[in-house]
Amino acid sequence: MAKSHYLEKDRLANVIAAIQILGVADRASGSLNRWVAELEASEELTSEQLDSAPIKFAERKKWQTVFEQHPEFFKSYTQRGEPRVLLRWRYAEAVKHEPNGKADDKDKPENEGDNAPPSRPLTADQIQVLINTAIEMHAKEAAAERGPERLQPFLMATIGAVLGTLAGGTIMVLLALMQTAHTARLFD
Repeated sequence: MAKSHYLEKDRLANVIAAIQILGVADRASGSLNRWVAELEASEELTSEQLDSAPIKFAERKKWQTVFEQHPEFFKSYTQRGEPRVLLRWRYAEAVKHEPNGKADDKDKPENEGDNAPPSRPLTADQIQVLINTAIEMHAKEAAAERGPERLQPFLMATIGAVLGTLAGGTIMVLLALMQTAHTARLFD
């Protein structure tokens, strides 16, 4: 069985961080470099600073892997040769609020460029739902990795019964020996 992506070192923390950043950003979609700059920044940066921030190859590769290995939250695509990423729920919310409930061919991420109007950030409750989902998926994968625990209750009950029987038998033998020793002295 292949190892789950959620069980990789720091993966859950990275997924949660990405959900938070992409959930509240001023746009539903952005370049991979922009998201990497924002996720790795040590201080708050403006949009212009994010676009011009230098990106280390290792950081870019790490976040690209996170986005690609978790399509349940993120969509990676290419626009004019540039890798881009969006948070699926955030984009769905933007499409949902289009007039007549249609995106009029704007539902394709490839059509959303830097000139697209800003969409509404997700609410704190929506972000919490996504975070809880990531945590639940991580917990399920961790539980599956541990393997079946069907025999553990039976084994523990059997060990408890054996130890209880041995302890009870030992106590009974000791009491019998003490009674025999005490009774023998009275009649001597």
